[in-house]
Amino acid sequence: MYFGLFILSLFLGVFVNAQPIDWKFSSVKQSNGQYIITAKAVISPQWHIYAQTSHVDGPTPTKITFNPNPLIKFEGVVKEKGKKIKHFEEVFDFDVEYFENSVEYVQVISLNTNLKVKTNITGTIEYMLCTNGRCLSPTKEKFSIELY
Repeated sequence: MYFGLFILSLFLGVFVNAQPIDWKFSSVKQSNGQYIITAKAVISPQWHIYAQTSHVDGPTPTKITFNPNPLIKFEGVVKEKGKKIKHFEEVFDFDVEYFENSVEYVQVISLNTNLKVKTNITGTIEYMLCTNGRCLSPTKEKFSIELY
């Protein structure tokens, strides 16, 4: 009996701690020397992640912050790729924008040198996940992506 309770507690512990999102970070070097940096979120069914833009009184928007690196020059801003849903939320009393299933956050960068160097782009991604019935506290995750 105790063994069965032990196994059940292990299973529930793993299940409860599982995040309903999986992040994959990558870089692809282009022929012009630029890099396409991608943070891809795969979101579990019934969950959603909020867009980068949000009303000041609304849910926590997704925010990507890059740590300073003197070798890196940013070209434009982080763009979202995915099916953005606009939905009226009664709890906020206005429309919110979010993504279900998956979304990619894309940043174009270039190196400030013509020398062949190996470096990383690092930072954090802050986001909030919700279902129609509940939300998880905003989460911040660190990332490091190799450039070569």
